[in-house]
Amino acid sequence: MGADCAHCGLPLGRWPVAGRVAAVPVRVCCYGCLLALQVTRATGEQGVATAVLVRLGLAIFFAINVMMVSMPTYVPYVYGAEAAPTDGALFQVLRVLALAFSAPVLLLLGGPILASAARSLRGGAANADGLIILGALAAYSLSVVNTFAGRPAVYFDTAAMLLVLVTLGRYLEASAKAEAGSAIRARWLPAPAVATRLGADDVVEQVVPGELAPGDRIRVAPGEAFPTDGVVVDGTGGVDEAALTGESRPIVKRPGDEVASGTCSVDGLFVVRVSAAAVDSAAARVAALVDGARRERAPIERVADRVARVLVPTVVALAIAAAGFWWQRDSFDRGLMVGLAVLVVACPCALGLATPVALWTGLVEAARRGVVVRSAPALEAAARIDHVLFDKTGTLTGRMPVLRGIDVVAGAGLSERELLARVATLERGLRDPLARAIEAAAATRLDGELHHAPPARDVRVVPGSGVRGRVGGVEYAVGSRRFAVEEVDGGDSVLPHVAPGERLVFIVAARRVLGILRFGEEARPDAGAAVAALARLGVGVEVVSGDSQADAIVPALVPEGAATLGLRPDEKLAHIRAVRIGGDPRRAPAATGRRHVAMVGDGVNDAPALAASDLGIAVATATDLARISADVAIVSDDLERVPWLLAHARRVLRVVRQNLAWAFAYNAGAVALAAAGALNPLVAALAMLGSSVAVVANARRLRAG
Repeated sequence: MGADCAHCGLPLGRWPVAGRVAAVPVRVCCYGCLLALQVTRATGEQGVATAVLVRLGLAIFFAINVMMVSMPTYVPYVYGAEAAPTDGALFQVLRVLALAFSAPVLLLLGGPILASAARSLRGGAANADGLIILGALAAYSLSVVNTFAGRPAVYFDTAAMLLVLVTLGRYLEASAKAEAGSAIRARWLPAPAVATRLGADDVVEQVVPGELAPGDRIRVAPGEAFPTDGVVVDGTGGVDEAALTGESRPIVKRPGDEVASGTCSVDGLFVVRVSAAAVDSAAARVAALVDGARRERAPIERVADRVARVLVPTVVALAIAAAGFWWQRDSFDRGLMVGLAVLVVACPCALGLATPVALWTGLVEAARRGVVVRSAPALEAAARIDHVLFDKTGTLTGRMPVLRGIDVVAGAGLSERELLARVATLERGLRDPLARAIEAAAATRLDGELHHAPPARDVRVVPGSGVRGRVGGVEYAVGSRRFAVEEVDGGDSVLPHVAPGERLVFIVAARRVLGILRFGEEARPDAGAAVAALARLGVGVEVVSGDSQADAIVPALVPEGAATLGLRPDEKLAHIRAVRIGGDPRRAPAATGRRHVAMVGDGVNDAPALAASDLGIAVATATDLARISADVAIVSDDLERVPWLLAHARRVLRVVRQNLAWAFAYNAGAVALAAAGALNPLVAALAMLGSSVAVVANARRLRAG
């Protein structure tokens, strides 16, 4: 068992309460949390917000009663002490009632604040909670002494309402955290409450998604969400992947295609074989990444921490000095009120909220657009990027090559369509990019004729070279130039040479070449728009690639001199390091200052470069190693998400700076007013709450971005 309450997250203390919620044993800090947990079933951040709200609701009930019994004691301040004396028995009873009603407020709301302040002190530094609890305890303690001494100067209402207003601000923070977590879960985990599992003889069984295991078969009807990842066994239809990738149009899925949790069947009745448990699904992994990113602190967040460490002792000294000044100048009561106002209004609640609430909102909004940022520091780094390096193949170009032409050798006895059909039959089911390109070309050009082609027999793959097999009783060899040289009579002398930017696939039978498929690359349709958007942001763009051929793609995207080709992985790494210091790896480093570099890639050879850059961005088609090495994973297949991310990160950082500037200015001005005796402690608490609301509202503007 952990050391924190299962509901509110506070330390359990010496006497934890054990109980059961939905037959699951739990440990909580008090019976109130146990009751709230049993009623709401809220845990984690939502549990913290609920616990704060429950305590706040109870405390408000008592605080209202404190205000009611305190109202008659305000009469002398309106009409004068001589016109309305407060030394009678009735006023003494009212003061005792105020003491009694304010005690629960102190316990309900002051207890957690005191615990936080004590933990901070044990850690060697005071936090802002120390200012709040010091002010509240000072007002309450003096009021208790004066009540038993029969003196009229009591401030139970001030102490009670001060804690209520401060806790209301804390509830804003807790609810903002819970809302961010809920947005993540709602975004990627819209799995159904039950899943339809098909047993032996297709017997239907309703189970919770958590019971599904790899190998199970499930049925997903139109309008239902896929409860976990799997492969379509039967059924064809559109799948809405907007929740996972941000793609607005349904994607057609057929038998053999993969489907992911967090997506939804639009019009297809699917039978799916489960490939991952719900907790290991793509949606669960993405949700965990975003939630972890939200919890990691960015460098800019530590500004508030450094300020708080200096601010707390400074404010305490200022409050004592201001109280002493007004005590000497006016009265002890006036000095006490001024000192309390300084303590309360100096609490940097808005300062503590300024950065995290903007970063939480920014991370969740990015994820909602199909861009998963792995950490808050990565989001801050994205705001500073001024140079982007793109890999070419699979990043700026399509991952699959495109069939540009079919050459049939004279005397082959086959038409172009027949030749393509035989090659596609041999390559069917293979997962390498070239095989998938052949299958896609056949599906487009043959209009369904592939289904009537004779099946392939005795298929054998030669890794990195080609494939052999029999189609219609004839043995074919399909593959690279090197593979064809070994298969034909005459060797390399009978094979045509490849044109720049083209890739040839040779079809060989009976020791002679029957035909050639010519493949080439095409730029992604969104590549040009992405590069142009980066230029509008003032970001430099360069292409780095392992390919030695620039063909027509690179010159159309970037100007001359902005492409470096034929790089090995170690050379890409050296190139990035040189660019970061403002130089060119082919020349001596330039004194142009440090650049903040992002690398966008998809392949295994890009992984070192992704890890070495200031911001590694893996596109949707990236390999597992590339995604692991990157700081950002673009889930949606949209290259324009790269400039959107940089612009969004800049907006987030701008909001953070606005919030910090507001919080600093507010605290400085409010402390000056309080020390001058112009703020009552309750007015100070209201101003502090208003400042926190302003910070949260400013951060919410990022949702429109």
